[in-house]
Amino acid sequence: MMSMDNYIISKQYFAFNVWDIDSAQAVMDAAQGAKRDIILQTSAKVYSAIPRKQFREFVTSYTRNMDINVWLHLDHCKNVELIEDAVDNGWDIVMVDASDKNINENIEITNQITKYAHSKNVMVEAEVGQVGGIEDNIRENIARREDISKFVKETEIDFIAVAFGNVHGMYQEEPQLQYDLIEYTANITSLPFVVHGASGMSDKILVKLLQYENVKKINISTDIKRAYRQGIQNAYQNGAFQEEDFQAVCIERYIYSAIVEMTKKKLRLLDRS
Repeated sequence: MMSMDNYIISKQYFAFNVWDIDSAQAVMDAAQGAKRDIILQTSAKVYSAIPRKQFREFVTSYTRNMDINVWLHLDHCKNVELIEDAVDNGWDIVMVDASDKNINENIEITNQITKYAHSKNVMVEAEVGQVGGIEDNIRENIARREDISKFVKETEIDFIAVAFGNVHGMYQEEPQLQYDLIEYTANITSLPFVVHGASGMSDKILVKLLQYENVKKINISTDIKRAYRQGIQNAYQNGAFQEEDFQAVCIERYIYSAIVEMTKKKLRLLDRS
């Protein structure tokens, strides 16, 4: 277990999925402006595509003179070798996602990863139930209480993600979240509770979630991608794509601004919880 364990689990965080240095910089700048610690997440697909060692070095060097903490997290990964690679490359937290397996297999795989990660002072997140996409059958994926209890007793994870009616992607209607599962988890363990699929949730729902003391990490992925797209649209609408005097750096400024604004908006919710 890491020396920072007690510190990181004592606060609440938004965790933002990034895909390159530019998106990471925008999120970190917004967090610095808001004076809020954050978690930067890379999906397994992104992790496989980026220069990992250099990305780790950039985040470390860029935050050296900041007065906030920034942690790197590998999100939703089923590939054991890839997870171990992230551990070896200095990621602070890794998520082993064996939620598509039965509960016993999930526990076995999770324990395999946890043993290796903890030996390198890296924290581990795992999932009970299955937080799928908006197209999946949400009701069938919601975690069972007995599985949550068994998982907590038989693993040594640092963060627990529970499927409680949340999904990845943008919701077609207001999600019917089973808040009782958050309370149940809090009653049986002190582990930080992770909310996946927070993009598209209303501010009212996010503030309500933050009022649960065990909710420590709320993941934002789709919203940051939408901010990237909005930045491109803003650039186009303001004539930045005109062939004459076209400058790529001008487009990037619009994207940067859109991501910063979205990040600040999410971080301001922490003041309302």
